[in-house]
Amino acid sequence: MKKRTLALILTLAMSLALLLTACGGDSGSGGTTGGTTGGDAQTEGEDTGGNPDAAGGTVKIICPYGVGGTADAIGRKFALIANKTHPEYNFIVENMTGGDGFAAADYYTDQDPSTKELLVYGYGVAYRHDLGKKYGTEVVDFDREDIYPIAAIDDRTWILYSTPDMTLADVIAKAQESGIKMSGGNPLSDPHLALGSLMTQMGGKVMVVPYDGGAAQKKGLTDGEVDVFVGTTQAAQDEVEAGTLVPILAFSENTFEGFTTPNGAISVPSIAGSGMAPELDSSKDFTGSILRGGGYIATRTGADQAWIDEMVQIAKDVWADPEYSDWIASILLNKFEEYGEDAVAGLNQACEKAVAAYDLMSAG
Repeated sequence: MKKRTLALILTLAMSLALLLTACGGDSGSGGTTGGTTGGDAQTEGEDTGGNPDAAGGTVKIICPYGVGGTADAIGRKFALIANKTHPEYNFIVENMTGGDGFAAADYYTDQDPSTKELLVYGYGVAYRHDLGKKYGTEVVDFDREDIYPIAAIDDRTWILYSTPDMTLADVIAKAQESGIKMSGGNPLSDPHLALGSLMTQMGGKVMVVPYDGGAAQKKGLTDGEVDVFVGTTQAAQDEVEAGTLVPILAFSENTFEGFTTPNGAISVPSIAGSGMAPELDSSKDFTGSILRGGGYIATRTGADQAWIDEMVQIAKDVWADPEYSDWIASILLNKFEEYGEDAVAGLNQACEKAVAAYDLMSAG
């Protein structure tokens, strides 16, 4: 009964979040985004350096999130380097926002398997798909089995951010006493599943306040409307350097290095391993809250194997180019390569872990 009631509440919350986000850019699973219109397509942003007369033709990369977000920036950088390493193709990026990734997934699964369009395919979309299908947490109008991940291009460490006047101990205490508010795109996004399952084990509660894009999510925190923001390293890198936001916890088994504050470099404690934050209960295993973030370049399931092999090779060549891998490191994302059937298996394992995180929250 508790699980059915929770599912109903989450369904209503999700419906509200979708209404609020349908008019603008989406969270991109925690990244910053521009203000694009739900369901609209845009091609603004960094020039991908393509060749319209390329012999292999134009390959459109559909990005489900707004211009300027983490997913958009990665898609454009991927296209830029792919055009440089494989000038026989003309890679371009088109943004198609709506439903925090669902609109693009729905559009893409309606395409024929022979399509030469690719999709920036985030873990969060797959997580919410599985939860929607299994528990009815939201309406899902596509089948993720129709999307085939070709190569990992974006691997993120989720970071819990607070304002300078709120410590991790403060966050935990408030979660246990009355519950905390986190800014986010939709309930049951991967950041919500990560923080929610962690705080459940700590005896606390988390509520998602939906905002239209990552920039608004961060502003909600700095304006005092919410208690915390869970996002990518890239999303708040500038705010950390300015001292307006503080990274207080890394959803990782290792201490996170790379942030610089006005007082110099800092280490962010993790939720497990030797760098585990001392404020957490050391008798508990929080590794179930370390959920994969980011995503893949994907094609339609049933695509010609020669096409898949060609796109896999292009992705490998992009990663091998320092202009891509060094840039990924510069925005504090992780170098992580996974291709073809390994990518399919990796996504399925990640989805199983996300469902387990939801089950933990439901039981709490």
